[in-house]
Amino acid sequence: MTPVKKFFRKNQTALLILALVILFLMIFIPARMKDARRQSTQENPVTAETSVATAIAPDTRAEAEVPILMYHHIRVYNDQSDKIGTNLSVSPENFIAQIKYLKDNGYSTITFSDLLAFPTKKLADKPVIITFDDGYSDAFTNAYSALKQNGQVGVFYIISGFLGRPDFLTADQVKQMSDGNMEIGSHTINHPDLTTLNQIKLINELAGSKSSLEAVTGKTINSFCYPSGQHNTTVDETVKQAGYLTATTTEPGVSTTTENKYALSRLRINPTDTLNTFIKKLTGK
Repeated sequence: MTPVKKFFRKNQTALLILALVILFLMIFIPARMKDARRQSTQENPVTAETSVATAIAPDTRAEAEVPILMYHHIRVYNDQSDKIGTNLSVSPENFIAQIKYLKDNGYSTITFSDLLAFPTKKLADKPVIITFDDGYSDAFTNAYSALKQNGQVGVFYIISGFLGRPDFLTADQVKQMSDGNMEIGSHTINHPDLTTLNQIKLINELAGSKSSLEAVTGKTINSFCYPSGQHNTTVDETVKQAGYLTATTTEPGVSTTTENKYALSRLRINPTDTLNTFIKKLTGK
């Protein structure tokens, strides 16, 4: 019999006890460590849980200013025979300078979903909403591209019946913008003066556009914009009944979190606005 075998036979009992001790330690020590980690977590919540708590912390402000900027075209255009088109056109150069100013001066672009979450969810310290009316093709080629490149978001009000027409967005472009974190809002089917419509036509313009855009984006459409800013109490109530949660006007002013959500004021940005003019509109100073 070899020395090794003699050793194991002679110390069989001791080795068995040693093996049991090792097995016990292998089971007991990890269990104790797990209990210790659990206790530590209860006493000192982990960073991830703290981050979630911070993210959903309520906003303690009674009211917050939320400037809503209004654009139409983002393009180079100056046709004296088309004064309306000219006045609705802000150059890409000016628009990018304005976006850069917001970014460099502590403003955070938000959507109406963020606005509606106030005060349950904390808003940025300096929130601003950028809106684009009508759904022109340059909303995709110039506005959307500039926003994406600068890490910003915007709200695009689409005339659903104009999708695919010359100089207007296509359904595919609207879908791409929606998938790119832009908010899509309704601007009716045909852009009529809603105050002149009977109730059946009014409901059709509101509900029809909403359902069409929801089919395009695969998302609920909650935001609305009154064509040419025309609205009254009947229109406002019908917009609400159609399922919209916000509606913007052309009434000038800096909006706030306490403003009537179905009569939100906006700041029109004009092609002749210098950066200083833009800043004065934004700050009200």
